[in-house]
Amino acid sequence: MDTNTLIQNFTKRPVWAQIDLDAAIANIRGIRRLVGPQVCVTSVVKANAYGHGAIELAKVFLGHGADQVAVACLGEAVELRQGGITGRILILGHTDGHRAEELTAYGVEPTVFRYEDALRFSRAAQAQHRTVNIHIAVDTGMGRIGYEPNANGIREIQAIAALPGLQLEGVFTHFAVSDSNTPADRAYTQAQYQCFTKFLTALAEVGIRPVYTHCCSSSGLLSQTAFHQNMVRPGILQYGYHPSGTVACTSFTPQPVMSLRCCITHVKWVHKGQYISYGRHFQATKETCIATIPVGYADGYPRLLSNRTEVLVHGRRVPQVGNICMDQCMIDVTDVPNVQIGDEAVLFGTQGEGSLPLEELAAAIGTIDHEILCNINRRVPRVYVRGGQVVRRVEYLVE
Repeated sequence: MDTNTLIQNFTKRPVWAQIDLDAAIANIRGIRRLVGPQVCVTSVVKANAYGHGAIELAKVFLGHGADQVAVACLGEAVELRQGGITGRILILGHTDGHRAEELTAYGVEPTVFRYEDALRFSRAAQAQHRTVNIHIAVDTGMGRIGYEPNANGIREIQAIAALPGLQLEGVFTHFAVSDSNTPADRAYTQAQYQCFTKFLTALAEVGIRPVYTHCCSSSGLLSQTAFHQNMVRPGILQYGYHPSGTVACTSFTPQPVMSLRCCITHVKWVHKGQYISYGRHFQATKETCIATIPVGYADGYPRLLSNRTEVLVHGRRVPQVGNICMDQCMIDVTDVPNVQIGDEAVLFGTQGEGSLPLEELAAAIGTIDHEILCNINRRVPRVYVRGGQVVRRVEYLVE
């Protein structure tokens, strides 16, 4: 599959995020095998499926092992519904009660941690003659959202459970440091879990027994197999990455799903002493062949990587040089013969025998894989590949 075949008839700029659906399928199947058939797998596809395309990835995950999907906000859920996703969708973040009519009409399941929101959901459910399934968030140490696990929390959850039109489907918490293996952090996660299970027991004592209880994202799913409960919420693992440098998947090898690619748009030789890009942070020390590629920080390629990363050309690593601009950046291809306009460049991924892992880029700027993936924005078309063939192209700006 050559570059011309990939990009023909789909792009206004020769830039694309290539999405390997075979890798996504292998990852979700690996997760299903790991947790077993009795645990509900809720695939997290928030933030446009971590940049991979929420509609396409939701279809793949639901078709190959996931039971339902989760997003961060109502707008993301509506996008999935309008894209043909008919299964259950859980919103993990806040949904204001003023949007109850819309939420109810789309059949989406909100997270609740305020009685006032639950009351509005109840009224909308009754008005539309529907039932709204809700999940209650409990704060056991993340310090973000959720009820405090105390008597006041129990009383308000009881009141919510009594509201007509609502089904208390789930109760969950979120671990703060399950991606760390230090003794202190493992103890903190253990304490969070104990707090959670104690609270579940207290809820059961007043007659509240949700269908699902859950606390494990990718890191907890891997590092705390005893904590799975009857639902897990895999995120980054689905997209081919270990949750952290210290918590890794050992039961299967995660396969990266996205690679970021483009075509070289300009090639020139510059003299010794000539500067490249804004700020004059790169100066040629000899006659140097510079290629320009049409990717910049406005596409999600971080400016912090300037002069600190490499790019694959003809299967070989070459240095990125000069400040990364909003829409373009430059690479030094002096040591690669016969580089021409139109040649493919890979900013992370594989090319021939060459490999440039995303983890390397993230480490260079002190961030996590998740952030770079999520920031590959909708200006970059997605090309979906399965069995070595392009099966779909999505250009958000022109569709």
